[in-house]
Amino acid sequence: MAKATKEVLECEALTVVADAGYSNGAQASACEADAITPCVAANRSVNNHGDGTLFDRSAFVYEAGSDSFRCPARRQLERLQVMNRDRLVIYAARASDCTVCPLKRQSTTAARRYVTRHFDEAALNRMNERATPEMMRKRRCAAEHPFGTIKRMTAGGRFLTRNLKGTRTEMALSILAYNMIRAINIKAATA
Repeated sequence: MAKATKEVLECEALTVVADAGYSNGAQASACEADAITPCVAANRSVNNHGDGTLFDRSAFVYEAGSDSFRCPARRQLERLQVMNRDRLVIYAARASDCTVCPLKRQSTTAARRYVTRHFDEAALNRMNERATPEMMRKRRCAAEHPFGTIKRMTAGGRFLTRNLKGTRTEMALSILAYNMIRAINIKAATA
């Protein structure tokens, strides 16, 4: 979508802002390669292992030179498996390292700790850093307003038609009505 927008606007570079639902590492890398700067909050899962007292993934430091992670006890987690379909690399500590580690109880309840890294982790991190709260607030005000207004105009968001063709037509008319009202309000405000 951003690439098509850049082509239509015929600009050299473009900055796009979206909500966390568009957080995708492969797309972030593709955007950066096309001189498009994505600003999207990362859609990451929370630490859902153990009772919440285990170290979060952020406690593990990635070392690009050796393509490994360092755990809080400074032990190395080595590359174990590549999952191409999910675009992930799984890293694991040696079971012997975890067995004697004084921080094992805070790290894992399994025999050893596993950590994953996305193929496009660096692009995801850059994209997340650019998505400042102020920028997300501006996006929300610009992007969410039409949907709320259209929902209010259409009796709470319920469609009156029953089939797909009728629903598409009803939605197109609602959007047309919204755009006309918006254009009239903008014209009246500038007059």
